[in-house]
Amino acid sequence: MAVFRQFTMRISRLVSLKSVVIAGLLSIAFTVWGFRGTQVGTANTFRANEQIQQALIKMALNNISVHAHDKHGLDEKPTPCTQPALDVNDPVMMKFFEKWPPIQCKGPADLVFVENGTVRFSPVKTPNHFCDMHPLIRGPGDYKFSYGPPVKNVQDKAPLVSDFFKITCTSNGKPVYENVHAGVHVNQTIKNRLKNTKPPANGLGLSVVMLGFDSMSRMSWLRRMPKTRDYFVNTLGAVELEGYNIMGDGTPAALFPILTGKHEQELPEARRGFKGAKTVDGFPWIWKDFQKNGYVTSWGDAEIHIAPFNYRLLGFEHSPADFFLRPFFLAVNPYYKKYTKGCHGSVPKHQVWFNFARDIMHMYKDDPKFIFHFYATLSHGNNNPITQADEDLYNTLVSLEKGGHLENTLFVLFADHGARFSTVRGTLSGKLEERMPYFALRFPKSFQEKRADLMANLRINSKRLTSPMDIHETLKDMLRFDGGGMGDIKKRGISLFKEIPKERTCGHADIAPHWCSCLAWKPVEPDNKDGKRALAKAIDTINGFTSLYRQDCAELKISNVTAANTLKTSDSVLRFKQTTGDRGLNPIMSDKSMKLNKVVFQLTFYTTPGNGHFEVTVEHSLDKNEMTISPKAISRINKYGDAPACVLEKNREIRQYCYCNNLLQQNRVAASGGT
Repeated sequence: MAVFRQFTMRISRLVSLKSVVIAGLLSIAFTVWGFRGTQVGTANTFRANEQIQQALIKMALNNISVHAHDKHGLDEKPTPCTQPALDVNDPVMMKFFEKWPPIQCKGPADLVFVENGTVRFSPVKTPNHFCDMHPLIRGPGDYKFSYGPPVKNVQDKAPLVSDFFKITCTSNGKPVYENVHAGVHVNQTIKNRLKNTKPPANGLGLSVVMLGFDSMSRMSWLRRMPKTRDYFVNTLGAVELEGYNIMGDGTPAALFPILTGKHEQELPEARRGFKGAKTVDGFPWIWKDFQKNGYVTSWGDAEIHIAPFNYRLLGFEHSPADFFLRPFFLAVNPYYKKYTKGCHGSVPKHQVWFNFARDIMHMYKDDPKFIFHFYATLSHGNNNPITQADEDLYNTLVSLEKGGHLENTLFVLFADHGARFSTVRGTLSGKLEERMPYFALRFPKSFQEKRADLMANLRINSKRLTSPMDIHETLKDMLRFDGGGMGDIKKRGISLFKEIPKERTCGHADIAPHWCSCLAWKPVEPDNKDGKRALAKAIDTINGFTSLYRQDCAELKISNVTAANTLKTSDSVLRFKQTTGDRGLNPIMSDKSMKLNKVVFQLTFYTTPGNGHFEVTVEHSLDKNEMTISPKAISRINKYGDAPACVLEKNREIRQYCYCNNLLQQNRVAASGGT
């Protein structure tokens, strides 16, 4: 504390303290610094986390506001959700930014491409080339495919007989070309269904196209996709949700609420290796509702190994929608070994993914559509590669607009969450950005003019706390609209066409404290007994997951605490009752603050052996004096690599908590010089 007093005296001579906030932030910086010196378990010392310390001090010195709404002039009274004012040019985050050059696909141009539902040949094809088209057949299940009888000697402009197909070409009897291609053929069964089933009369009459990207926070999107974002927002008029907050860890936790209106734990068991687990076919997917109500549907993910509904879950037994991209990427995956990285032949892989959504929109231009596609390849482990797709996504949007494909379409660009791994998440800014992914909606001009009332609510909501559950309710409104007005704060999901109450908190929205960006976290004092209890509870819980596999997995101990905070709701929120005045400018505050019955600890620490980096939320019930941890409130925030290899075949669910004992033995042998 003497160091702290000396530091503040020097600062006071240099700059005037503009508010009590500065002093408070400086206190936080040094308190966190001091807490990291506490010993836990068998660790002797703790390493100082200079990034967090410097970030907080810098925030104090620059008097950065943590309220994102003031500059917009929309908030007229205090709101329980105080959101961080994130900076696109944040120096901490800019250290991780790199703009990558466009992908250059080497080798000869593809002999074949797809155009408007037909096979086309490039000019390099000669009369000596003879090409056969082999239609790709899905299944059985999500992991197998086959090819049907080929169409021999297919000609230029021949209509597609399937959406996915392999082309093999020979010249003078020698093979000269082979690749798998994707397109959209005219499916008469779908066309007949669309003729006989029309969307509900009380729907909003728009198609829905949603293109999602992995691990892109709102700030990361602004940094890395500037051309796309400028066109989408400033030319097409898209509305960005500035308070969009994740609801859990990983992609499924982001997509399930959007697509089913439920959390994974509320859905039937579908995890690999769990008793009674079944495929996800029976989930209440929103695309089923659209399909039943006269829409052509598509679900398209480009990853086969880390697909959101296949990595931990059992995937689909039957094709989930009218169009399903997984069989295509399953078939083409072996070919990627011979192509330039990031390429599908002579075309970037991401462009193939863009083109498939474009082709559905073209081939079914006058039909209602629900398209939900997700792409992880360029941003999952590192956000910077996605800069290679900025120009291509921009060009795709321009092409769709010029072709009239956006005239009757709600078009959405979104992400599941921000960056979750590496050093980005270890910074204060990265921690906040992870919880606030990109989400932007663009409605056609005709809709904006016709339903100005709904657009007004959307723009108000763009500054309010929103979540994936709200998106689900919005999609339901697209089919059967039940009116605008004020949303019901008691419901965890509120359609964006209704005004979301200012008083909404993460509790109202069913967002756990662990993931809530609104929360005011305060550092735990070094001598806080409950803080030490929470740390002990955290490591005991983590070790509990591997206790049945102790012969395989080492018992972990805490080696270094990098952050320890508690959730403290502001006094103004606890005392706020209501407002008076015709504009609601005058708050009425209670004389007494609400009594708290729970304290939430958020702890970030490293473990040994293995140097695992964990973030854990511990709830302390003050009434019962009990510490509890939900399994969903534990996150491994650095990569574990091969550390859990010994247990993967036995139980994948504990992989993030396991460090194999055989690695300890190998390390001992290596340390002893191999003797």
